[in-house]
Amino acid sequence: MRPKAVHAGWRRLTAKRLQAALAGNVCILGVGNRLRGDDGAGSWLIARLAGKTGALCIDGGVAPENFAEHIVRLRPDVVLLVDAADFGGRPGELRLFEAGQIQGGGFSSHAPSLAMLCQYWTAAARIRVVGLGIQPRQAEAGSGLSRPVAKTLNTLAALLSGMLAPPRGSTS
Repeated sequence: MRPKAVHAGWRRLTAKRLQAALAGNVCILGVGNRLRGDDGAGSWLIARLAGKTGALCIDGGVAPENFAEHIVRLRPDVVLLVDAADFGGRPGELRLFEAGQIQGGGFSSHAPSLAMLCQYWTAAARIRVVGLGIQPRQAEAGSGLSRPVAKTLNTLAALLSGMLAPPRGSTS
């Protein structure tokens, strides 16, 4: 299966796919190093989602495997892995990946540990894993977040906040 590209109209084109993929209890795991520019995209998304969604949001940073057991204990139906992924797209472009594509490599620079996490969550708790890759522009140490990736993160945070809104009366 080929990754699904998300272009300029990605909000409209992808909202239904994301909503279908994120059915049930959702955990969003952001991955990346904020000190390396766009590599920190997943981590920056979690910061933007703080207090704005009913999903469990975890900043996995550069060691998402440290949260493997915690996520199994929480038993979400779906884990959405969000990371910078160099798939040859335009900076800020998004692609959805199924667990098999993450396990096959090419999802991100963190692919080996993410592949093991996908296998573990599926085997230990039958958790469905979906990857959301964001094409980086720059990932050098100290480079900061690029404008196209920051814009995508803001739009994605608004979309996910709307899709996964906290229940009414919730204080989270």
